[in-house]
Amino acid sequence: METTSNIIPEFEKLFRQKLQLNNCKLRKKRQENNYEIITPAKDIFLMYWCEFPEVKLIYQAVGIRTQQTVVYERAIRSHISFCLNSIQENTIIAAQ
Repeated sequence: METTSNIIPEFEKLFRQKLQLNNCKLRKKRQENNYEIITPAKDIFLMYWCEFPEVKLIYQAVGIRTQQTVVYERAIRSHISFCLNSIQENTIIAAQ
């Protein structure tokens, strides 16, 4: 069975790949389990977790929240869900 220390790098790699589809950048913060996501529209989202896989996403208010911001937020949340589901499925298959 995989440990969290193995799963997190796998999640991060897959999540970076998904974000690239939307031209978003993922920056790891100095604080453990904290990331900054920057969209092409210069919106900033903070992603973090205390207990993986309970990932939190917060919009960092740096300007006016536009319709485009909402679209990026939905896409990022969808990417998080996809990556978590994919990793969980792989973990279940590996455990069998």
